[in-house]
Amino acid sequence: MCLSVPNEHHLVLIRASPPPSTLSPRSTMKVFYPNYTLPDDEAGLVATPDMRGTIDIIWSCLAAVLLCTWVVLHENVPAEGDTREARFRARLLLEGYLVVQKGCSFLYALFAPEIFTGKAIMGLYFARHVRVTMNRAIKEGEDDWTICHAFLANMGGFAIDFDDNTKVPQSSSNAAVDDRTPTTQDKAEKPTAETSGGKPAGLQSPRSTSLALSNTPPRQLEEQQPRTTPRTTEAKENASDNKLRKLLLALYQKHKGDEWVIFKIPKVVQGRWKEDDRNVQLIQDTLETSKPEHLGFHSPESYVQNLKALRGNTWVVDGIQLEYARRVGIVSKIPRVTKDEIMDKSKGDCVSKGLAILQVTWLWIQLAVRAATGLTATQLEVMTAAFATCSIVTYAFYFEKPKDVKTRIRIRAAHYPRVHEMADMGRLGPKSVWYPRVYLQIGNDNLHQREGQNAAAILIVLCAFIGMVFGSVHFACWNSHFPTRGEQVGWRVACGTLLVVPMPIAGFMLLDDHLDGVRRKKRTKFQPGKVLKGIVLLGEGVYVLARLYMMVEAARSLYYQPKESFVATWAFLPHL
Repeated sequence: MCLSVPNEHHLVLIRASPPPSTLSPRSTMKVFYPNYTLPDDEAGLVATPDMRGTIDIIWSCLAAVLLCTWVVLHENVPAEGDTREARFRARLLLEGYLVVQKGCSFLYALFAPEIFTGKAIMGLYFARHVRVTMNRAIKEGEDDWTICHAFLANMGGFAIDFDDNTKVPQSSSNAAVDDRTPTTQDKAEKPTAETSGGKPAGLQSPRSTSLALSNTPPRQLEEQQPRTTPRTTEAKENASDNKLRKLLLALYQKHKGDEWVIFKIPKVVQGRWKEDDRNVQLIQDTLETSKPEHLGFHSPESYVQNLKALRGNTWVVDGIQLEYARRVGIVSKIPRVTKDEIMDKSKGDCVSKGLAILQVTWLWIQLAVRAATGLTATQLEVMTAAFATCSIVTYAFYFEKPKDVKTRIRIRAAHYPRVHEMADMGRLGPKSVWYPRVYLQIGNDNLHQREGQNAAAILIVLCAFIGMVFGSVHFACWNSHFPTRGEQVGWRVACGTLLVVPMPIAGFMLLDDHLDGVRRKKRTKFQPGKVLKGIVLLGEGVYVLARLYMMVEAARSLYYQPKESFVATWAFLPHL
């Protein structure tokens, strides 16, 4: 039946639902159909109804999340397809691979926005570092770098090419990893070659040594006696070094015969390159002379992955590697490229970015107006505000980063690297967060490295803090309407989980990383990593379950909202 209700402005026809006795609020969803009469023939302005429907709420939240998430995706420069492969199938494979890759990044940004925000903050930090160091390394005649240049470099926008005319340093074939400029640590570990009297220690006479020792107090004598390393300790270190080298070589040969292929995708996806015999031999020499301290903050797997990416005649390097290559002379000159030329490669447009910012702004204004007027906001709207805010913060840190660049700036190598330079290139290379780097280009999940700084540890703490802030937004629904009391308690527990769990997880991850580094450097067999990794996995599982519960509950609670939730305000009008 239809119920006619007079209104000051128009006549409202409401289609009534079946009697309440036939419906269960816990098992059946009630449907309310509002109907409005049409205006007169000559009506000039028709006012918007002062209510909103469930589909309106879903559409506005979905549009905000999808638009904001898509806008913040700034992919690294992908593989360049081989122009010689003109076949339709080859081009289709390449484009399909890029679509799947961007789709995976979209899902990660959708379900883990705090990780993308943390990577964006770290990305700007490393871009600033690259800009400063590169401006120190460049010489007269080369343009100064901007943040835009540094972002492009860290995206893998520069490639170093080797050919038959590339020079070979004389020491490149027999130099060991230790043939490098001595650092402060190297000088501290180097044994003293002379005594206080100026004579070499090996030429001191036994009599003069005994006289000097007889006039020294016992305590001072004990302190002045040289501390010799036992042969057993040296043997253990050599055995540990040999074990590491065998591990590195085994990892290097792990995918032999299936190089540069991911999930059996043809080589056309990996772009134009071919294996360089000289670089392969340099990597082999590097691995055979490596020590634990040469890996830096990389794991053996990550270190080998970076070296494997350098065995071709084309190197795709990030900004830190490019600055090092310029400093040691592998690259003699950086090509001149202006910021306008870089941004011309960018596919970002002001329209999509502006719409995303307006959508998030509208969402927060709507929530503020509803709170000020005493109207209820749904759990889905609050969750959307948290997601969209993370996306806009991410975009703010990526403001000067080029978007969807497809081609690289190519640089001709001045000479091949030496062995220790190859080792440094591997150590300074990016570190994978999720996927192993078994391909030429720099993956979207890679984290750049800075000399003497554990970037992964900084990212872990940063993501934990952002996750806590992200979770705290959901406390706005603490007293919201839920279908049952149990679901309200579950929401509160999930909010507390998002606020409490991230930092302990980060602490255990940092402890595991620290102990793993100590074990490798001190060559011990103590491995507490299994217990710590188990604790981390347990904490991450609890965190993921809390997030999933809140997503499901936000969607479910939308169909059990009080009538105040559907009263529209002026803030509801300008939106997508």
